[in-house]
Amino acid sequence: MSNRRRLRRETLEYYLVYLILMYRRLIWICGLLFLGYAIAATVVDLFPGSAILLLPAVFLLLLSNSYTVALYTARVAAWLGTLWIRDE
Repeated sequence: MSNRRRLRRETLEYYLVYLILMYRRLIWICGLLFLGYAIAATVVDLFPGSAILLLPAVFLLLLSNSYTVALYTARVAAWLGTLWIRDE
């Protein structure tokens, strides 16, 4: 891996962490809405509410409240974003 690709990845990672932290309140509100919808769906039927809707709700709530989760999410997204970029 060249230094140019590493520099792109680190720059993208810093930018993504900044975006996540800037929109933390919006992410928290979306997480609460998903959590409310998951609880309502769990009342109707157990499987779709708990398995499908609860995981994104918990992830969004963790993303909005934990710097570590925001940092690792940005690292994974930056790695995926620069995965197929060719060095010139």
